[in-house]
Amino acid sequence: MTTLNRISLLTLLAGMLLGDIVIASVGLLGLCAAAVYLNMRQDSHDDTPSEPRFLA
Repeated sequence: MTTLNRISLLTLLAGMLLGDIVIASVGLLGLCAAAVYLNMRQDSHDDTPSEPRFLA
């Protein structure tokens, strides 16, 4: 996943430096997709309540 982020960032920077909106848009799309994927993966952990360890 880190590799995808780096490639997308380099594509975005290359597109900005070259003045090519298509290349920059592809890089930005890759960065946004990676951010959404990581956010979904972070939220997918199991939030089921477990029994408390200590009962008074």
